[in-house]
Amino acid sequence: MVAENSKARTKIAFVHPALRDYRLELFDKLNKKYDITFIFTEHLPGKHLEIPSEWNYKIIRSNRIVKRNHDIIIHLKLIKELLKRDYDIILTSIPSSIHSHIAFLLAKITGKKYIIWVEEWHWDATAHPYPKKLLKRLLYSYSKFLLKNADACIVQGSLTKEFCLNIGVNKEKIFVATPCAVNYSEIPNEDLRKILHLGNKKIILYCSRIIKLKGLEYLIKSFALLEENMNDVFLLIAGDGPFKKECEQLAKKLSIKNILFTGYVDPRDVGDYYRACDVFVLPSIFLSGQYEGWGLVINEAMAFGKPIVTTDAVGAAPDMVKDGINGYVVKNKNVDELYKALYKILSNDVLKEKMGKNSRKIFEEKNDYEKMFEAFKNAIEYVK
Repeated sequence: MVAENSKARTKIAFVHPALRDYRLELFDKLNKKYDITFIFTEHLPGKHLEIPSEWNYKIIRSNRIVKRNHDIIIHLKLIKELLKRDYDIILTSIPSSIHSHIAFLLAKITGKKYIIWVEEWHWDATAHPYPKKLLKRLLYSYSKFLLKNADACIVQGSLTKEFCLNIGVNKEKIFVATPCAVNYSEIPNEDLRKILHLGNKKIILYCSRIIKLKGLEYLIKSFALLEENMNDVFLLIAGDGPFKKECEQLAKKLSIKNILFTGYVDPRDVGDYYRACDVFVLPSIFLSGQYEGWGLVINEAMAFGKPIVTTDAVGAAPDMVKDGINGYVVKNKNVDELYKALYKILSNDVLKEKMGKNSRKIFEEKNDYEKMFEAFKNAIEYVK
């Protein structure tokens, strides 16, 4: 009865781009606990996950009659929605988003509580040329002001927590919600090794979008070195993207033989790739102020008990990858460090097996939707 009364009293607006499969369980827990309305600003039918009918939700978008006014129409609709209902708490994600700025200002003007869900953990003032640098500085300054004046900050890991503390956010209003991924290891799979005729090859897997930020070119260069020193290795590249052609050309230029670009992989089949590999690599880099906010593919691979090699440009690294325990964290863009980490794992079956088991243990501890929900609940209860 107490929980029901609490749900009736506290009305929450949760402004978020779109529903993804890895957010479904968290959002469902929030829906069951609170009187919450999800306000999606980028959700497109057919492209994103179907929203459960029992949820209270709004999808804010224009009819795109005049494309250049599309964003303005969405902003106005968001303002109208946030003012229409008597919300007690407004929760948003992405401090640099215009939607977060709108929600923050409305919350302060109307005296509502405001919670921000933060993914940022790095700021590089030298990453942009002038005048873009000036605009980025102004955006950063306002985002910093927003974080410091929010009623609570939900952060996604140790790097984001440290980032918030460094800009002056009160530690008492910081709540850590470690990101969770779908556990594909529970889904039946095909024997990809057999399908691709890879036999007992030691498979290195890259599974993500192929964009320059992901650092795939450095993995390819590292694999070229590895192939020279090991005759039973194979690089499996699952995914597609605008940087794929350049990566294929690089592999050809380096005369790499044991490599396969699979192209787009259906999410229903992604478990086949994780299960088939011996080690998983996310080689992301810092690029013009951008970086890997978290890297949920690391969680996904760890569910299958795989060693992980990643870089210092990946948000999940210090929380999910224990150096020498379940993998290695190397400096981004460092081909030699990446090569040595892969060689250490693939040349030592005992180490590879031990790291894989440790990955699964860490996954079971960290990839916990109940713990993630508790962080959100604690933040909400804190501001009430």
